Amino acid sequence: MADAKYSEVLDIASSTILLTGGSSGIGLGLARCFVNAGAQVLITGRREQQLKEAVEELNSLGKKPVVYRINDVGDAEERLALYDWIIKEYPQTNILINNAGVQQRHPFILSEDSSNNISWQEREKEIQINISAPIHLSQLFISHFRTMKTTTTAIMTVSSGLAFLPAARMPIYCATKAAIHSFSLSLRYQLKTQYPNIQVYEIIPPAVQTNLGGSHAFGEPLDEYCQATFARLVQGEQEIGYKYSDERRKFQSREDFDQKFLEFNDNFAARILARLQQ
Repeated sequence: MADAKYSEVLDIASSTILLTGGSSGIGLGLARCFVNAGAQVLITGRREQQLKEAVEELNSLGKKPVVYRINDVGDAEERLALYDWIIKEYPQTNILINNAGVQQRHPFILSEDSSNNISWQEREKEIQINISAPIHLSQLFISHFRTMKTTTTAIMTVSSGLAFLPAARMPIYCATKAAIHSFSLSLRYQLKTQYPNIQVYEIIPPAVQTNLGGSHAFGEPLDEYCQATFARLVQGEQEIGYKYSDERRKFQSREDFDQKFLEFNDNFAARILARLQQ
């Protein structure tokens, strides 16, 4: 089941794609891939200047014009406004990519030194953007996609290798990504019988060199990762990991998981300590 493929693959060149968090990182990297494949791409984000720069770069590829919309998917009213905009202006949209995400690296346990702490409101923002937004948007777009009976449509979620092997220093982020993995499995199961024209893909990145959480300089090269992931999307793979995240999503036993959990977090803590000592 983890390596299942759709027999009817997406026609990317004739697709219109809404990609949240598309102005930087993995979102921008995937947008490049879809644009180069001939798709119409619409990107969202919270920062207009970043969106403008991303659109300028994407449009320099000489393909179909890319459009941006300022939107905070962490706000339920803005998610509704985004959906209404799509229905009115781009009703041909047939792929939703729930990519927007936040990673907080502040210690979860409150410190006596309050300068190291962040407010619960900031914590809740991580939950809203990482869990509420993709689930809410998926529900909204299913209502639209199920009317497109002769068109193959897709909901794509972006989870993480940390959904399968959590980094103990980032418990909320890892929990949100585990929730998205579970949601993706359940949604795929429901849709395959009720609305078979709606496919569900889960993209499962490892650490990638982006600005997520401030910096991921130690991760996989962004372009290399996005191109490899896109190639597997085109083949219809339902769950798409990469290197370490591909290994983690296939753990066979609890004993295997427990050993890997301890090794991973001990090594992670050692890297953090070494960085602080530099």
